[in-house]
Amino acid sequence: MSDDRFKEVKNEIKLVIWDLDETFWQGTLSEGGATPVKAHLEMIRVLVDRGIMVSVCSKNDHAAARARLVELGVWDLFVFPHIEWTPKGAAIKSMVERMGLRPANVVFLDDNHLNLQEVAFFCPDMACIDAAGATDGTSEDLTALLDLPECRGKDDRSHKRLQQYKVMERREVEQQSTGLSNEDFLRQSGIELRIVTELDQRMDRVHELINRTNQLNFTKQRVHTEAEKDELTALLRVPGVHAGLIEVRDRYGDYGIVGFFCIRRRFSGTTVHHFAFSCRTLNMGVEQWVWHHLGRPEIEIVKPIANGLQEPAMVDWITQVEDFGAPAEAAMTRSVALVGGCDLQQVSFYCGARRTEFVNRQDDQGVIVRYDDAGFLLNPRDASLAQNWVLRRVAGHSLAEMQAADESFAQSDTIIVSLFFAFRSDNLFAHEGQGQPDRYLVTIPPKRLAALSRDPRIAVRMLRSLRHLKLPVEKRLDIMRAALSRVHGLKRSDAHLFVLGTSLRGGPAGRMMEERKAFNRMCRDFCATHHGAVFIDIDTVVPQKEFVDSDHYTRKGYHRIAEAINAAAPTMPPEDEPEALQPAV
Repeated sequence: MSDDRFKEVKNEIKLVIWDLDETFWQGTLSEGGATPVKAHLEMIRVLVDRGIMVSVCSKNDHAAARARLVELGVWDLFVFPHIEWTPKGAAIKSMVERMGLRPANVVFLDDNHLNLQEVAFFCPDMACIDAAGATDGTSEDLTALLDLPECRGKDDRSHKRLQQYKVMERREVEQQSTGLSNEDFLRQSGIELRIVTELDQRMDRVHELINRTNQLNFTKQRVHTEAEKDELTALLRVPGVHAGLIEVRDRYGDYGIVGFFCIRRRFSGTTVHHFAFSCRTLNMGVEQWVWHHLGRPEIEIVKPIANGLQEPAMVDWITQVEDFGAPAEAAMTRSVALVGGCDLQQVSFYCGARRTEFVNRQDDQGVIVRYDDAGFLLNPRDASLAQNWVLRRVAGHSLAEMQAADESFAQSDTIIVSLFFAFRSDNLFAHEGQGQPDRYLVTIPPKRLAALSRDPRIAVRMLRSLRHLKLPVEKRLDIMRAALSRVHGLKRSDAHLFVLGTSLRGGPAGRMMEERKAFNRMCRDFCATHHGAVFIDIDTVVPQKEFVDSDHYTRKGYHRIAEAINAAAPTMPPEDEPEALQPAV
């Protein structure tokens, strides 16, 4: 067969659709002829072993054609077969859409030029190959298709991909039989989703999802070259980068790993590097669920995209689990309140599905606002604070946020607090409130203080309003202890307060070693004497290789902290037996 016969094949092949009569087999089934072509039987087995699906679109009696294919031992290799006395153009267009594929990745084989033209009209990007003469010896068979670079596929001799499409078939058949709407059908499907964060042994699947998905690849940032792959590996070790693979199952079967996300959270906002999903779960709400789970980050969507992220607005039919087939873990339903740097969002993400996070952000002028501030936790919640100039303009947070934090501490199952920044900062100030000097406290991050001071009017007003507190270590520890006590006093008796210590490792740690040790002692002693309080020893929980510096860790490092919290939360002692729990390593 000349190469011209396959000149339309220009893209990676994911599906080959066969006509039957005079294409897959020799003769016409309805006229008593259906002689198998051995090369074609072997060809579809090779295609499926490569992870390339095969289907049928044939004008024939369904029962008779199915029986013949069963007799030949290949019926179970075909997915979404269409065997009816109906036009092929609309049928194939529907088939490809239901499988979640693009016509550009599909090959159609038929010996009838009218059928080829009809399918080409409905699917202009599909490669429609003339198979005339391929079964009677007047032309070469179709196995030359296997030699095309676009038909390399991927080793799938376990037929995992085939089974995933069979799952889609079963779902479609049952949905049609029930007559339910798509959302009602999804609600009864028992969809479970697992987020896989251990990526080192799964980078091939990460690369595959990034490079091979199109219709639900929202960023389309490919990683083809070794340099691009190395850049992705390095990105995954950057503090603040959060990434995971998405695995899905329901009562119809296992869809496998169907998605990958990689985002970076900073106080200035969230950057979405990768957000890609397989079309195997198209219209199941998986990508919308993940987007909501990540906090609905703004994505610069690279079109075309099969579905947006805004609809459905709520996905209430997916359950997140730690392991399939097991009841949802406590961590998946737990509510979490977090106070700390924005990098700690990675910790809270793994600790509960409902999260309230008071972490670094930018104000309207693009200047950092921090909430790990003693004043944010300790200041009296006076109504006058709503108009307080220092709180509103200097601190950057509001009375409403302070009240929201109190409410979160009172309602959450798990509270995570990291106060080392507030302890080590030299920029602690007092200011007046309700005529009382030093009534309120505020910690101003160095970058924020520098930015505010560039405006002479604000600088002068700060000089008049603020009193710089140069306190010894013990006094600063007293303030941190008071902040922890207030949070602890707000929590429910059955809730857990996790207090993060600081590391004694690394260069920056060496410059404040004694202060770091003192801070850890205070936190550990506090937890030992307060029921439901657990001290997280960073140097015990996070391995050395997962440190970026003394105060920042890789994605795996933050995950280790979350694991320690999840391991400790279910093991709290009775209320009358307070003690410090050691985190799991």
